[in-house]
Amino acid sequence: MNWLNPPEIDFIRPWAWWLLVLVPLVVAGGVILARNRRATRWGTALRTATLVLLVVSLTGPLLVQGARQTTTVFVVDRSASIQPGSADAANEWVMSALSAAGADDSAAVVTFGAEPDLTVPATDANALGDDWLDAQPAGETTDLASALTLARALPVGDNRRIVVLSDGAENVGNALEEANSASADGIQVDVVPLAGIENSDLRVERVEGPAALWQGDDLPLLVSLGSGGGGTATVDLLVDGEAISSEQVTLNPGQTVYSLTAPELEPGFHGVEVRVSATDDIDRIAENNAGFLGVSVREQPGVLLVAPVGSDPARLQQALANQGAEVTLTAPGDVPVQLSDLGQYDAVVLDNVSAWELSSEQQQALIAHTEAGNGFIVVGGSASYGPGSYAGTPLERAMPVTVKVVDGQRRPSVAVLIVMDKSGSMSYDPRDGDTSKIDLAKDGVVTAASALTEGDQLGVIAFNDEPIWAMPMMSISGTGDLGQVEDALAALSADGGTELYPALQVGYDNLRNVEADVRHIILLSDGKSRGGTRETYARLVNDLGNDNITLSTVALGTDADLELLEFLSVEGDGRYHFANTPEEIPQITFQEAQNAGSQSVLRGAFTPVQQQASPILNGIDTASMPPIDGYNFAEGRANAQVDLVSDRGDPLLAKWQLGLGRVVAWTADDGSDYAAAWATWDQYDQFWGQALRWSLPDPTNGAITSRVERSGSDAVITIDSQTGDGGSIDLTGESVAVTLPGGTTEDADLTLVSPGQYEARVTSPEPGAYRLSLAASGTELAGAVQVSPEWLPAADGLALLESIAGRSGGVVQSLDQAPDSSLFESSQPEARAPGAVRGLWYVPLTLALLLFVVEIAVRQAKLWAPNRAVP
Repeated sequence: MNWLNPPEIDFIRPWAWWLLVLVPLVVAGGVILARNRRATRWGTALRTATLVLLVVSLTGPLLVQGARQTTTVFVVDRSASIQPGSADAANEWVMSALSAAGADDSAAVVTFGAEPDLTVPATDANALGDDWLDAQPAGETTDLASALTLARALPVGDNRRIVVLSDGAENVGNALEEANSASADGIQVDVVPLAGIENSDLRVERVEGPAALWQGDDLPLLVSLGSGGGGTATVDLLVDGEAISSEQVTLNPGQTVYSLTAPELEPGFHGVEVRVSATDDIDRIAENNAGFLGVSVREQPGVLLVAPVGSDPARLQQALANQGAEVTLTAPGDVPVQLSDLGQYDAVVLDNVSAWELSSEQQQALIAHTEAGNGFIVVGGSASYGPGSYAGTPLERAMPVTVKVVDGQRRPSVAVLIVMDKSGSMSYDPRDGDTSKIDLAKDGVVTAASALTEGDQLGVIAFNDEPIWAMPMMSISGTGDLGQVEDALAALSADGGTELYPALQVGYDNLRNVEADVRHIILLSDGKSRGGTRETYARLVNDLGNDNITLSTVALGTDADLELLEFLSVEGDGRYHFANTPEEIPQITFQEAQNAGSQSVLRGAFTPVQQQASPILNGIDTASMPPIDGYNFAEGRANAQVDLVSDRGDPLLAKWQLGLGRVVAWTADDGSDYAAAWATWDQYDQFWGQALRWSLPDPTNGAITSRVERSGSDAVITIDSQTGDGGSIDLTGESVAVTLPGGTTEDADLTLVSPGQYEARVTSPEPGAYRLSLAASGTELAGAVQVSPEWLPAADGLALLESIAGRSGGVVQSLDQAPDSSLFESSQPEARAPGAVRGLWYVPLTLALLLFVVEIAVRQAKLWAPNRAVP
């Protein structure tokens, strides 16, 4: 026994002594209950002593003996960020501290990197030795928090002190939380800052670029290089391990942002690597000289080209195909109304398609398809925009332009003259039905009247051998006028021959004097005119044009003069219709009247003028663009980007964002009429290819997306399968095939972490590009794992170490200052070392059990005298 440190008695639960107050009460109660039984004072004494001993055992008596010894735990950083010279200096500092320890001082050593290791358990400081110097924990991360946890948990009693030697480059865990816990336990944590990766070292800090591309697109890269004082470096670009380019770069002090471009890549997965190198004075660490990017190149985009039946979109179709698109040609009536059917196309192009050729459901489907993240291009023409009755439709609301305002009004004033055939052939239904063609023509006039609005004018000339005014020009004042129109036509009957020219002449002579912004003639005929020649008709139509009167024609059956009627419509800047059945007549006249109300085509020679820089116009010499012979009169919306205008200032090329998708509006046509010179322009294909490219969805925004990030010593792959409608694609039970940078493939199980989000892990990932394949859905994704943050400077490393010391009452030591014996002094001098405290609870408990057995034995043997009443 050490008489300088005599033993002491302490108790774990001193409050239990209060239970002794209850012992007399318990004993007295026992005596009262045993009044009618034989009892002795000895039995009472034995029971009393047993209870007292049980209470003593419950208090948890301790024998406290021995020196109040302090154990200093040295926590030494062995992570990769510690430079060799600094690591050697740390070793020497610890050995110097151990040599300064007293004879009774104790020490332990914990080394750490990705994980902590108890390299030397607590032992006499003077006998610790140097075997621990070669300890090197595995991994490429720094987990200082776990090292502090281990140091706090060592069985060295309460009287301990922790000394951390590190650069503070923590990239796993939270050391400050452990410092707070140490402070709560009264443990002092000193810190000795070590040198780590310096800011002056040349390194690749970040490589940015798209994770997916369309075939034919270049790969743009943005590289951030870190360095200290500038200098020059060589930047190498490698794709799939092959060198693509090598360039000299002048470095800025601090950070240099540099752009690179990888040329067109083949469809499929590609691993991209950017390497940097320089002289040894600015590039000391080779492990941080590379950055990586995984990219998936999608095959040619799918384009749905919609063109009216009978049109010839071959030039536009060929241009899109030449620019890498897979083009599917369809008629307006065949446009899908289901998003699932439209989903196979990345963009939709409407080529001179009128609004009436698309149902409301089709228009809404096209808009929803665009808002979901796809492209939409609207090409003008004689049946598009204003002439195509876009005004007020969902199509117009989706476009970056609107039908042009005229004189401050949304819609121009309109005068429509219908010149209808009432010859004898109009008296029957060619299909032997009950309704004659003339009756359907009358219905067509009424429906045309219903398409006009208040203030518009309507007139009807009926002709056989000679023209008559069935209804002189009248202003429409409301829906009540439809009865007046019906009454005016009621007396018309089919008879006589067909003389078309005089009727047109009468109509022109009258309409030229009518005041209206738009004046339009609709000619309906089912026969061949006996009078007039091609020359006389040409002169008449020329006169119409001179007075800004347009002419559309409707051939009623195959007996009509189809060639003449088509000629008149083309020369009259109108539309030619062929009615296969009489029932189509009212629909056609309605469309024509409605179209007249929104007609807005400017004819002439117009020069395109670029308004702003645009990806659509990159590399295109706008000064050499062919002139435009006409375009649809439109006005750009407030949020639209108008890239090209006519020399009048009206939009030719406009674009904007619609939901997640993009819309391009071209108010001229595909080169068949308004832009006829463009069809032979040598940059025609490039223009339409770039318009398509701009409209295409971001190839990274697929139905399933991914990201790859480091998390400690693992790489976490996150798969997002959430859909735009709030649902998600079920990937339960699936695994992702991960192709590692070395070319090997391993399967990683997907775990659902939240609705529509799954995770998989790759342990100890190698830096580089990673290919991700989901077999069930056929999805190919790309990602990359960068070099460990262990190889990058930790800007806040010193601040972290200072905070750890400050929160625990520790001291910031220095390698330049020799340690002394004060490192083995504790902030809890009254605490004792382990082994100096021994529990004694079992002694009174054993005695209590022995007395209990004795009491029972004595009572059973009846060795005591009967208890007598006390006088």
